[in-house]
Amino acid sequence: GMPEELAEQLEPAKSIARLMGFHELSIEGYEADDILGTLSMLSDEDTHAYLMTGDRDSYQLITDTTSVLYVSTKETVIYGKEKVAELYGGLAPGALIDVKSLMGDTSDNIPGVPGVGPKTAKELLLKFGTMEGVYGHLDDASIRPKLREKLEAGRESAALSYDLATIHTDAPIDFDPERNLRQP
Repeated sequence: GMPEELAEQLEPAKSIARLMGFHELSIEGYEADDILGTLSMLSDEDTHAYLMTGDRDSYQLITDTTSVLYVSTKETVIYGKEKVAELYGGLAPGALIDVKSLMGDTSDNIPGVPGVGPKTAKELLLKFGTMEGVYGHLDDASIRPKLREKLEAGRESAALSYDLATIHTDAPIDFDPERNLRQP
């Protein structure tokens, strides 16, 4: 659940945003990430989407027509495919779901495969492409026996983690950009 301190701030923040001319879009049963993901899919060669967030999970939504403006207390940085590849050792934005499925993420309650860390996850994905590719090649001689055991024991956890790490892009929204322009 949402921490009480944050819940208390939600309505005042929404009210201030409305007073500033911003529109609110929420759908019962869908997280904000899923709505952002769905909206990002509306981008095309004529309309580039910029997602402003402090959540690195949104990097998985980056495409040729969607960028992430990652906000921290120090600065805001624009992330595209090249920046993600630089940051994650050559991996594409979509592969970040696979990384979390293998290594987990305690901040998001994603278990991953016990004993598999970021370095190992990246190495496996650079070699086999996806989590499914890793599991399809468990008999590969390059996978150490101890790692193979961990992967076999953590197969269900990896599949669950993949689902948990995935931002959905199919929320049932009725969105018209013209109706949602900021009103000064």
